[in-house]
Amino acid sequence: MNETSPIPPRFLTKRELKSLLGALIREYRAYGPVDSDGVPAFSALTSSAELRFDLSPTHLSAREFLLPSKETLLKFDLTESGPGVVITPVVEAQPQVIIGLKPCDINGMALMDSVMAAGVRDVNYLKRRAATIIVGVECLPDETCFCASLGTERAESGFDLFVHLLPTRGVLVRIGTEAGAKILKKYAWGRKAVKAEIVKLEEHYELKLGAFKARLNALPEELPGVLAASDESPVWQSIGSICTGCGACNHVCPTCYCFDVSDELSSDLKSAERLRVWDGCTLDDFTLVAGGHNFRKSRAERLRHRFNRKFNYGSERFDSLFCVGCGRCSRTCLVDINITEVTNAIIKEVKESRG
Repeated sequence: MNETSPIPPRFLTKRELKSLLGALIREYRAYGPVDSDGVPAFSALTSSAELRFDLSPTHLSAREFLLPSKETLLKFDLTESGPGVVITPVVEAQPQVIIGLKPCDINGMALMDSVMAAGVRDVNYLKRRAATIIVGVECLPDETCFCASLGTERAESGFDLFVHLLPTRGVLVRIGTEAGAKILKKYAWGRKAVKAEIVKLEEHYELKLGAFKARLNALPEELPGVLAASDESPVWQSIGSICTGCGACNHVCPTCYCFDVSDELSSDLKSAERLRVWDGCTLDDFTLVAGGHNFRKSRAERLRHRFNRKFNYGSERFDSLFCVGCGRCSRTCLVDINITEVTNAIIKEVKESRG
């Protein structure tokens, strides 16, 4: 989370890259993409040989390493005599490295950083983020990726190191922070990249832009207005009628940050914990309040809200959309609700209504 460093890209041989990754895995709690029984997934790493940079995006994002699906916020000691209860805040932030983040996920993490630093700062998230080294890696899209439509197919910041695989014997490594520069100097400094190697990066981006199959039919800056004009669209009823309300789209999204808080009492009544757990706006009881009232009763209303959360509501406060085009929700949906198809249907409807 330091300022971007002006250090130009470095060239590393495959051996030097292996040395760098091996050192990071030895010295930090390390996570990265692996092949888990044929499924791309983030996993704890014990060796660089486990890493797979050639996989499609993992089904779950890396959000869980900064905002765990379940974590203890407070501990209560109920055994002390006298008035009051002894309350101890719990903030766990061990040094860790996340290796192999794709550009969409790096951009998603930057959005999460903004949210957690706004207003009352989320100490748990921010301390964990400050203790995290990010090593990005370049990618090619699959059939559900649409990050090029949102300008998130490239990562210009938000990482410490970023690895570009070259069609030769080595890689280019971009340095994003001073912390990244120190790590590279310590373990595998390599040499300064030459012009021909840097040109290969632009060739890769041209190839990448031509490879996208999923695209939105509107510019990113048009989307907040499109969604704001879609409240009465029949599209919401159409997808609401098949949605199971399982919450999978919330669970896999790299920019969902809603949570619930509960207190759990130990069986001996001597202690308790306050827990934070992920929640999701597509779940039936998300807007259920006292008295059994629910101000978004139908799944159509909840899906409309979710799409607005991704393409509309955050644009005013954070000057950004909250979808990064990773396609995870489309891959995961049990009834094949596809985010690009739904959004394009809304775009078409609104543009036609405007003549």
